Amino acid sequence: MSDDVTTTDEDGEDIARMAAQYYRASRDHSSPWRLEAKTSYDMAAGNQWDADDKEKMDAENRPAVTFNRIARTLNAIIGTQVSNRQETQFLPRELGDVQKNEILTSAAEWVREQCDAEDEESDAFEDMCITGMGWTETRLDYDTDPDGAVLIERIDPLQMYWDPAATKRNLSDAKWFMRIKEMARSDFMREWPNADFALSSDPWDNKTEDDGQPREHVYPQDAYKTQQANSQKGKAKVRVAQIQWSEKTPIYRVGPQAEEISAEAFQKIAPKLKQSGIKYVKQMKIKWRQAFVAGGAVLEDGDCPTPDGSTFRPMTYKRDRNVNLWYGIVRAMVDPQRFGNKFFSQILDILNKGAKGGIMVEKDAVDDMRKLENIWARPDSVVEFRPGALSGGKVQPKPLVNLPAGLDRLMTFSMDGVHEVTGINLELLGMANREQAGVLEHQRKQAGVTIIAPLFDGLRRYRKEQGRVLLHFIQAYLSDGRLIRIHGNDGTEQYAPLVKDPSVARYDVIVDESPTSPNMKERVFGTLSELLPTLAKMGIPMPPELLDYAPIPSSLAAKWKDLIGKSAGNPEQVQQQMQQMQQDMQKLGAENAQLKDKRQEAMLDLQLKQQQQQADMEIERQKMQLEIEKANAQIEIERAKLQLEREKAGIQIQIDQQKVANDNELAREKMNTELESKVAQSTDGVNEAIGRYFEKYRGAGKRKRLKVERDPQTGDLIGATIDEEDQAA
Repeated sequence: MSDDVTTTDEDGEDIARMAAQYYRASRDHSSPWRLEAKTSYDMAAGNQWDADDKEKMDAENRPAVTFNRIARTLNAIIGTQVSNRQETQFLPRELGDVQKNEILTSAAEWVREQCDAEDEESDAFEDMCITGMGWTETRLDYDTDPDGAVLIERIDPLQMYWDPAATKRNLSDAKWFMRIKEMARSDFMREWPNADFALSSDPWDNKTEDDGQPREHVYPQDAYKTQQANSQKGKAKVRVAQIQWSEKTPIYRVGPQAEEISAEAFQKIAPKLKQSGIKYVKQMKIKWRQAFVAGGAVLEDGDCPTPDGSTFRPMTYKRDRNVNLWYGIVRAMVDPQRFGNKFFSQILDILNKGAKGGIMVEKDAVDDMRKLENIWARPDSVVEFRPGALSGGKVQPKPLVNLPAGLDRLMTFSMDGVHEVTGINLELLGMANREQAGVLEHQRKQAGVTIIAPLFDGLRRYRKEQGRVLLHFIQAYLSDGRLIRIHGNDGTEQYAPLVKDPSVARYDVIVDESPTSPNMKERVFGTLSELLPTLAKMGIPMPPELLDYAPIPSSLAAKWKDLIGKSAGNPEQVQQQMQQMQQDMQKLGAENAQLKDKRQEAMLDLQLKQQQQQADMEIERQKMQLEIEKANAQIEIERAKLQLEREKAGIQIQIDQQKVANDNELAREKMNTELESKVAQSTDGVNEAIGRYFEKYRGAGKRKRLKVERDPQTGDLIGATIDEEDQAA
């Protein structure tokens, strides 16, 4: 990027208005996709509950369980892509037989290795699986390399905007692309020191976000209106739009060779062409331009780094025709994943809230309810209820939760539905837990790969389109004589200067499966192991390139190919070496077969050991169950003994109580007899005394008054007194 002064002429104003218009059109068109993309990213990351549902379940103390099966399916797809990476080759357009241009092909491979393009494209492929769109940008970086280094970087899909009218795969018919980044003020002024910050920070639309939600960001000029200047100090963000668009420009094809010249050059030579009678024709050619726009300011504008196309290259999956938006494979898994989470959470909530033991007791069944609560769970406790409580049904166990029949099958269906809707089978996931032939399992894996082939079709088309962009960067910006590493046909590596080939103007981009991918080497070597013995008997020589597909270290393969190259002048020695190599390959194949047999034997032994362990565990479980039953029976016996002892103690207590009552009754009767005897004796004495007194005082002329005393409790006579009175009185 340059340090040019911000464009302020009419062309700059037109570009700024065009950028704002494109932004609003794409934002309104793609806002549903952006909302769905954020949801898909959340689902892939395990954040699979809606905020409202999560808040409701938290309020009800219900568990929000998440079993993320989307990530497992995505990992299987991405792993398949990593194991089957492709390479780009360049074939020149010329008469006769052609071979790939080793320098350009190696230069492309070298550039991709330097910038870790494979990793960046794998990340973009993951974006495509999740959201339906993955993006990369090819650009020159002068910060790390003063001569310019080509970088292929993954772009966040939510930063990208595109022509809403584009309908073809990978947006190949789009007329413009735009990337919007939010930059801090310090970074913005460092990149464009002469830019007008106030004009650059003027938003195109500060009311809504890109997905239609209210915008939370406040621009500097709006902060003063809402009295938020202090809170926004040092945190101002500027939205910088990098826009690339196509324009039709006139060109002229002149002469028998139809040489292409620009309109400016044609105006200079037009009179001479008319005088000489040279024919020409006017045509329109598409040319791509690029500009950096912030607010109402155009920071930079000029030709696009690749005049024949954009440096932004998307890869797409499926297009929703009715809304003309792209979606990923996660869309089909969202509802099954949420259904499985809610279904399992509902079952878990029912089990948590249902009874898991305990009893129901009426209040008058026991004397002390608190004591019952404390000792009920103790295995050695003796619980005493009031008479008639058990027989009257006042104590009953709590009813357990009865789940509906077939619930286990419905649970399995809800969990398996996540990968079933995508067509990815268990063989592709590596989770087929059943015995089946290796050929059948391989066929099922291939069927699973066939179902997800549209994902790789978009990636393959992206590789061709990005290969054309990379070819232009190599020819236009890197053909300066710098040394690049080239892989020779003989397996050797050497460095050669990168220069243009003036004899060839156009190349065809071919995408082929990389010979270094694990799956490719495995398939080729398996086929060669079967063909080599037959070819050796026929006397057909084997090319050294066979070693590239052998499961051996690359350094060893290079040494073998080097020895073969050095001995190329001696046919007999070459034949001996080839025979030796064939023998080595056969030996290696036999060793691989032995390893496979040993691996199968080891797997069988492992399965037998696992079965034996399971049988031993089952025996131990039965033994433990028997011991538990014996312990329970012994506990019941002890409880019966304790109940018998308690009954005996109760009977003895009743006998003792009756004996005490009898003894008390006998003692009371004895005391009454003795008391009656004493009273009788006392009555006889009183009567005798009364008689003596009457005899003594008879005729004395006085009157006697007899007072008798009785026991207030029993009423018996206990004493008597005589009072004398004059008869006259």
